[in-house]
Amino acid sequence: MEEFKSSQGSVTNSPAAEISNAIALHWSKVTGSNDASGRVLKTRWWHHPPILRHINEKVCGKPVDGFSAGVTLRARSMLGRRLPLSRGISVGCGNGMKEMKLLREGIVQAFDLYELADSRIAAGREMAEKQQLMRNARFIQGDAFQLANEPEQYELVHWNNSLHHMLDVEAAIDWSWKVLKTGGLFYMDDFVGPDRFQWPPRMLLAATAVRQSLPDRLLVNPHKPTTMLPRIVKKPDPEKMRQSDPSEAADSSRSLDCVQRRFPEADIIMTGGVIYHLALSDLLANFAEDEDFRLLARLLELDDMCTAVGETHYATALASKS
Repeated sequence: MEEFKSSQGSVTNSPAAEISNAIALHWSKVTGSNDASGRVLKTRWWHHPPILRHINEKVCGKPVDGFSAGVTLRARSMLGRRLPLSRGISVGCGNGMKEMKLLREGIVQAFDLYELADSRIAAGREMAEKQQLMRNARFIQGDAFQLANEPEQYELVHWNNSLHHMLDVEAAIDWSWKVLKTGGLFYMDDFVGPDRFQWPPRMLLAATAVRQSLPDRLLVNPHKPTTMLPRIVKKPDPEKMRQSDPSEAADSSRSLDCVQRRFPEADIIMTGGVIYHLALSDLLANFAEDEDFRLLARLLELDDMCTAVGETHYATALASKS
């Protein structure tokens, strides 16, 4: 997720440091997607309120607006009178916009925010200053696994579309359990699909079938309107993905198993994505909010059918450390 993704790794002089530097460089360069006129292209599912409402309803039972609003409402219900939590940590926070929302909503009072890309830290600090949250949001450029590894430090460990950028998901979740205080909250809203986006046959078949059913007007390439997007969905080249961003979905397929092992009582909800993430990426920019509302609703029903048979890209997890 371009707006939300980040990563984390070692900052020592080692092969791991080289990977961390490559990750930091990649995410320092990532910007939003715009057309020739400068208009933001809404090419991804998180740009579209109907999709966010659909996901949120799956998580909390209400079609509320906002990215991750459903899991936050579920967390609020779980914590009740314990709110606000005193101190949280977030690894690979990007510009911290998600964490600052939790601060404003009274979920937590203070955050230690770890990020590798200096441009994103600068943007986050500027955002925190505008929102008068500088005392609550402490940005740190470095390796949280080395710098924040004392047991039972935090009441909240927050992963939002950054866990799938960890090179060793199991180690990241073990660290999460270690630094959480007893009774503290593990909060995850993340990509849990195949490593390096190596989509299995059933996902490719479903996504391709959707693309082949859509009218030509929805297959126009928003980045280059004189061309068409492919109707056949294929796997990306994993080696090219590694070269571009060594952290992208490096170990994502193990996420749910690792969460369940360390937090056996975790409240896990599959939130889909085979259709809205794989089949509709890029071409979502062509959907008209009113004209294509019914079509999108039907496609989201199909996405739910994929989730029901175990095919998902995303999931949320909430767990209290016992």
